[in-house]
Amino acid sequence: MTSNVALVDALAQRCFRNFATLPNARVIDDGAIVGVMTEVPITFFSGIATSQLDRDEVPRVIERFRANAQPFRWWISPSAKPKDLAAILKEHGMQHRFDSAGMVADLASMPDVTKPDELTIERVTHLDDWIDVFVVGFARQREERSIWIDAYARLRNWLHYVGYVNGVAVATTSALLDGDLAGIYHVVTLPESRGRGIGAAMTHAAMCDARASGARHAVLQASAMGEGVYRSVGFESVCMLSLFDWRPE
Repeated sequence: MTSNVALVDALAQRCFRNFATLPNARVIDDGAIVGVMTEVPITFFSGIATSQLDRDEVPRVIERFRANAQPFRWWISPSAKPKDLAAILKEHGMQHRFDSAGMVADLASMPDVTKPDELTIERVTHLDDWIDVFVVGFARQREERSIWIDAYARLRNWLHYVGYVNGVAVATTSALLDGDLAGIYHVVTLPESRGRGIGAAMTHAAMCDARASGARHAVLQASAMGEGVYRSVGFESVCMLSLFDWRPE
């Protein structure tokens, strides 16, 4: 039986492999690391999902990715080796960005969620409203708008959702569907609309579509602020994750 931590690792690997359709992407799966290099200048689209390395191999991997001259990220889960990986990444110039809870939901037993009456959730293919909320909610640079839209236009198996209140876009989420496993990403509600159950409803909508597609489990990474929201829709914390990244000067 696959452990819940293994599901978190599997989702990270599948997400990075999904980026193989981006222009000039190079997927790396050599038994020691699973990751991807792309030419998209945003850390989300390049990096290392899982690593089983000897200590002296870590600097060589960092330099290999730096040579690509694009920002990249490195996830550390409980399975990562070497065990002092975080310290080694810091020694070699990578920045610790945040820690998050790796959470897993059994889609067969997820609870019902009451959607706020004022909320309308739409699955969208044109990402204009989605990106408007996304860049504000996640405090991204507006210059990134076209980069995200172009990248997602080239990717398969992603669903994107926008939540509207009185016709105004106020929330987003996205889902990566990959067989029996789904990843939930980009869950955000604009500050003025928080505290009304919108985030839970948006997450639940993506989970329902994932279950309908045949997925058995959903996985996400949660901030401390969002963890309670995800618990309310059936997620359980199974591990802690650390994210490091490198960005060119």
